[in-house]
Parts: sequence; structure tokens; C-alpha cells
Amino acid sequence: MKCHNCGYLNRPGILVCENCGISLVGNTTNQNPVPTRSFASEVNDNKVETSDPNIETRPPESSTNKRSTDEVAIASAGSDVFEENMTLRLEIEGAPMPILIYPKQENRIGRRDPATGTMPDVDLTSYAGYRMGVSRNHAMLRLNGSRLEIADLGSSNGTAVNGTKLTAHQPHVLRDGDELMLGKMVMRVIFQITKRPR
Repeated sequence: MKCHNCGYLNRPGILVCENCGISLVGNTTNQNPVPTRSFASEVNDNKVETSDPNIETRPPESSTNKRSTDEVAIASAGSDVFEENMTLRLEIEGAPMPILIYPKQENRIGRRDPATGTMPDVDLTSYAGYRMGVSRNHAMLRLNGSRLEIADLGSSNGTAVNGTKLTAHQPHVLRDGDELMLGKMVMRVIFQITKRPR
């Protein structure tokens, strides 16, 4: 889907522009929306009667037909597979710029400690981390094969995924599009296909 703000061509099924972060919902410049299939086409000998112009009326596809690129991309949205050519994009609610992460085996998330000078891999200090209840050692992102897991490190205000609070030190697999909450800080997790720097 093409972003109406910056013109970036996003993967099908993405609701927020991967380049500028603006909502793609209600994007009037997208000329090729993914059609909605009418299930009425599977009854009455493929005779379809509908007055809705947004419903594509076609007979059911045979299993031998290949799925289009758009259908494959939409089917993979929400996937828990994190591939080598992907970047983790954290879109923090209220922040103008997302955080892009090229995950290592382990990535510590939290705030820097001015007393000791220690810094986490993902420093949320400049995103009002202290005010939002982010601990210095809040959570750990782990790359486990082709899965990206998050574990709360016993933080004071906890970690939640899609509204469900995680048990401390118990890994939880992240999916593309998940809502992650560290304390009161809300962010969206996006698996973005990019060319990684060497």
C-alpha cells in the first residue's frame, strides 16, 4: 500500500506506514485495495447477487491456482517468524520517530543508569522512560532461531503484550503487529523487511 503522506510503498496488510509512521487506514491514494471475497459465491451454483460494489464477486478459486503476492503478504501479517532480512521497528505511542533494532542474540531494554554509566541496548530514557515507569533493566529481547522473544526482567511496573501481563523471566514470542507495554509506555512491534547494514 502506498503511503499518502510520504509515498513509501508498504507491504500489503500494513496499517501504519513503515517509513513515516502515519496511519494508512483511510488512505485515499491507494488505487489497488485488496478485494473482499464474497462467500455467497460458494453457494447457489456460483450465482452471486450483491449490491455492494466493494465485494468482489467471483467463483471460488481452484486449489491449483497460485495465491497472489498480496494474499501471501496479508496471510503472513501477524506472523511470529522473524527472518534475517528483517529489522525490528518499535513505534512508541506519542514519539515522532520509531526505534529501529537489528536484533542480536540478546538485547536489553531499559534506561541508562547515571550513577554507574551502564546503558541498555535499547535505551528508553529519552522517550520519558522514567516518567512512564520503565525500569533500568526492564526487559530482554532474545532471538531464538527465527522467533523473537521478550521476557520481563522483574521490572517494577511490569511488561504486557496485547494487554496480557507477562510473568517475570518467562519468555513470550512476539508477533508482527503486537502491542508491547513497558510500565505505561505503549509501543507497536513491526517486523520490517529491510536491507541490513553490513
